[in-house]
Amino acid sequence: MARGLKQELESVSQSRFSRRSAFEIRMDVLKVLAEGAERPTEIMYRANLSWIVLNKQLDALAKSEFVTSKMEGARTKFSATKKGVALLRSYRELLDQARITSEEGDK
Repeated sequence: MARGLKQELESVSQSRFSRRSAFEIRMDVLKVLAEGAERPTEIMYRANLSWIVLNKQLDALAKSEFVTSKMEGARTKFSATKKGVALLRSYRELLDQARITSEEGDK
């Protein structure tokens, strides 16, 4: 794996004490949706986001067709699409591969 890509993947998986990138936030939102959260407030709390950031990320994910929304009465419910779940799976696989590669390099 190219050194630059390895470093980038490792930086993505760093401690939660550091600031998350927009991409990491989107992956966190997809993770929460894949775990069954549907309502915006629940997504916001479980992904540890502010209301404004959540709405921006949901809009971006919806425009890319990773998330869908539907109205149920006066409430909006969100869900991850198959494309969104596939992206989340790929992201997790990359993190796992970076972790394995990093552990092999530490030996």
